[in-house]
Amino acid sequence: MRRLLTTLFVSIAACALSSCERDFLSLFHLDGEAPISIKLYGSRYDFDGEKLKSDGGVFSPNNHPEMVIYSEGGFKFDLYRHISGAGDTEATIYFSLESPNADFELNRRYSLATADEGYACIEFKERGETETLPSGGTVTDIIIYRYNAVSGHIIFTDREPYGDDYLFSGEFEFVGRTKDGDEIEVRRGRFSDCRICFCYDVGCNGW
Repeated sequence: MRRLLTTLFVSIAACALSSCERDFLSLFHLDGEAPISIKLYGSRYDFDGEKLKSDGGVFSPNNHPEMVIYSEGGFKFDLYRHISGAGDTEATIYFSLESPNADFELNRRYSLATADEGYACIEFKERGETETLPSGGTVTDIIIYRYNAVSGHIIFTDREPYGDDYLFSGEFEFVGRTKDGDEIEVRRGRFSDCRICFCYDVGCNGW
């Protein structure tokens, strides 16, 4: 048992010092060393340049970012990431970009607030009221505040082959608004070396 643990430790150490680190992390469905960060401005949470970030995301067979290139032209891109900041500030940021009229290009600005094409949002979860159940237990409501992009863009600045996929880097910014009219600004958005499943005509899962 000791020999097995020693071998495993040596293997992990070797991976951490070589290019196989990302491959090792993928065994645990993680996309390591793929930072994404933003700066937030908005009144509801008293944001004034608050930085939220994440150094890695999820990449599993059925849960991963993806880019679909259509043979008849256009592409589709989907990505989400949980991010956090100082204290207990947490959020989830989403992108869903479908561009039927423009092929994918690096360094091209794609709108994140175009009907039926670009979409982005950022969500915050808050604890609501706690209710006591007849059984004696309790249940707490979770309130989601969703800021949908009303303006903004995303730019893919680099892509590097990684097996059958690619590592994408880029930048983005947008203004998000809740259904009640509260606004938030996402500035200086950056993502680097995010592993994106790359496929043609159909999604990476065949749909």
